Amino acid sequence: SVHNPLASPFTLPLSPSPTRNMDDAAPSDAEKVPVTIITGFLGAGKTTLVNHILKGDHGMIIAVIENEFGAVSIDDALVGENMKEKEDVITMDNGCVCCTVRGDLVRALLTLKDRPKKFDHIIIETTGLADPAPVAFTFFINPEIADAFRIDSILCLADAKHIALHLEEEKADGAVNEAVSQVAFADRILLNKIDLVSAEQLQDVVDTIHSINAVADVIQTTNSVVDLTRILGVSSFSIEKTLEVDPEFLDEEDSLKAVEGVSAGNEPAKKKIKKKRHDLTGVSSVGILAEGELDFTAVNTFMMKLLQENALSIYRSKGVMCFKDQGDVKFIFQGVHEQINFGPSSVLWQPDEKRVNKMVFIGRNLNREELEGGFRKCLVSEIEAAAAVAK
Repeated sequence: SVHNPLASPFTLPLSPSPTRNMDDAAPSDAEKVPVTIITGFLGAGKTTLVNHILKGDHGMIIAVIENEFGAVSIDDALVGENMKEKEDVITMDNGCVCCTVRGDLVRALLTLKDRPKKFDHIIIETTGLADPAPVAFTFFINPEIADAFRIDSILCLADAKHIALHLEEEKADGAVNEAVSQVAFADRILLNKIDLVSAEQLQDVVDTIHSINAVADVIQTTNSVVDLTRILGVSSFSIEKTLEVDPEFLDEEDSLKAVEGVSAGNEPAKKKIKKKRHDLTGVSSVGILAEGELDFTAVNTFMMKLLQENALSIYRSKGVMCFKDQGDVKFIFQGVHEQINFGPSSVLWQPDEKRVNKMVFIGRNLNREELEGGFRKCLVSEIEAAAAVAK
């Protein structure tokens, strides 16, 4: 059997990974309840979407947690006076549950976990919270939560008519505005109210979104009506699912490298997406492809240093990696700021599959050369070549 030093998450000094008795096997993702974190501005259609979910005939038992950042309760007519009770849980006619959290999110999740009826999915609505990192951290840091739940995706609702104005709003001191942050953090973007804009305006908005976040799937809707299978149970928080759906997404010319005008061969790529980047306060995506086996210690050192030194500027990092001496085990990496979750995938490298490591960083003022150079130095072949030169 292959010795697996990677079965538990990396341990950063900033964020010790949950401690576990060596005899206890970690629950698989299939055993955990998937959680979707919903962000977006007031008026983007979050309330409408949540109401569809709470009233819909979809056959799923879903719990909606409205957190304390919410300025507006989900639907006063729907949940009535009950919402005024602290930590109250209201059961809908279709079996779904709605609760408001003014205190501790962990406590609310543990309350739901201990209910006799198990949920198919949990949705956390974070109205007015630009950076969903504090919510995401809960699932990385708390062992009881990490064993029972997994983040399925971060879904951002955007209003097609007004999102462009939000994205281009300039903040004092060059700070990143909330709309750009929300788009940067999302795995899926529900672009709502598309009936209010022309086809040309819509394409402009989609291009702008992709210039910030090249890997998020943009789903276009009217009145927040969407097939729930497109937003729930999608595992898009991990890059693995994205690659299953579109294995070539990092290679496409109009993907990550083309956003920055750099092709794989370092020749200028055709810039299909050309936007006023200064308005987006330097937020973009960098994708890296590196074929070969990685050295675990080198990757650990590189990522720890990178994420500690750039905790604020790197919003999201996600990747698929192949390590030396790990056989066909494929490793999945996902991070929110400096908090990371890391471990073996349920899918193995196939015999005829090229061992190509894929990393995506989304953040502010990213230096492609530094990121790519540092990551490539973790390849066993690069380390061996450097050692040979040193002799």
